[in-house]
Amino acid sequence: SFFNYISRAMLKQETKRRNYIELWVTNVLTSRIDDPSLSGAGAERIKWYREKMAVVRAFRERYERERPFAGKRLLVCMHCEPKAAVRTEALLAGGAERIVFVGNLGSTKPDTAAYLAALPNVTVLARRGDTLEDLQRSVAEAMEEPFDLLMDNGASLMQQYWRQRGNWKPLGAIEETRSGRLILDREGIRPDFPVLVIDDSPVKRLVENEVGVGQSVVDGFMRATSMLIGGKRVLIIGYGWCGTGISQRFRALGAVTMAYDTDPLRLLKAKLEGHIVGRLEELLPRADVVCTVTGRFDVIGERELRLLRDGVVLCNAGHYNMEIDTACLGEIAQRCERMQDGVDRYIVDGKRIYLLQNANPLNLASGAGNPIEIMELGYALQLLSLERIVKAPGLPAGAQPLPDDINTAACELALWGTE
Repeated sequence: SFFNYISRAMLKQETKRRNYIELWVTNVLTSRIDDPSLSGAGAERIKWYREKMAVVRAFRERYERERPFAGKRLLVCMHCEPKAAVRTEALLAGGAERIVFVGNLGSTKPDTAAYLAALPNVTVLARRGDTLEDLQRSVAEAMEEPFDLLMDNGASLMQQYWRQRGNWKPLGAIEETRSGRLILDREGIRPDFPVLVIDDSPVKRLVENEVGVGQSVVDGFMRATSMLIGGKRVLIIGYGWCGTGISQRFRALGAVTMAYDTDPLRLLKAKLEGHIVGRLEELLPRADVVCTVTGRFDVIGERELRLLRDGVVLCNAGHYNMEIDTACLGEIAQRCERMQDGVDRYIVDGKRIYLLQNANPLNLASGAGNPIEIMELGYALQLLSLERIVKAPGLPAGAQPLPDDINTAACELALWGTE
């Protein structure tokens, strides 16, 4: 019958997939982390996060019963920090057969990486000092294996999949960031499987980007510098959802806030919300602190670096540290000196420029990332999206926003789901 034919075809496809996987069993990736001996410290550290992450705990309890990811293999490229470890535990409870976790740049917590690497069926490729080349190598090596689901954060996986084009195709993927979505569009990447873009969600933009990033970036700045914010002239470059939240939090602590964006509508919004606006070349020489959060590359190049005032503190809150051309900064500087961990002083045209965390995302490189409650909501969006990909194979191919019911369900979980 027709149904028997379909069943045989599906069995044949699954057998082919399993045989392909078995080719890699004898040559499987091994973890590449800073220090395996930190696994115990990592286990101790995440106790607090596991205790406070009630929404993810609810997912884990349901997953233990339903096993939605049974037999599925996941390739993850995201921040390797304690909250992500709790999410990984939930995925394993949901039956994930194998998880390869590649850490984003500048945000890896070595003890978290060690803890995850000690879990069964988990391989971690994440070191605190990884470069872009290290990240690309890790992703390329991981993609020699087939995966069912991709969890991307900045389009690193999607770019490599597009280049590599192996003889396997995932069921689908999620992309977390605005940077990643911009890269997909800029490079003309048109995946032939569904990619649910978390950052297209109004829930993610309003709650995580504006509220969460706003608080965590200011927290990261204070941890990195121990400076008083009140009275500082702070320039935020990029007045999207994240830039709005960062500006609001700096101003709430007494900063004189300035904003710049290439979009006149966003710039008008910044002005009406009480921030000083102007052309970039007018604002840069006035700023005590400059923070980029645009999702684009080379926003601060040589021209902008030479406009900065003496003693300026330069930092980035975007996903990639390439928003600030750090290579150019090193080339034009007469001297460079490490002042303390995460703070480097460059002398350019006789002026001091202090760069924080080599322009890696400040909230994660210096701090603990977004608040627990904020990331819980973001993880709910991620986990519900992964479930939808697995349970609803009829999703159209290509990058797309989250279905409305996922946004609603995540909000309801955050509001009432754990009472």
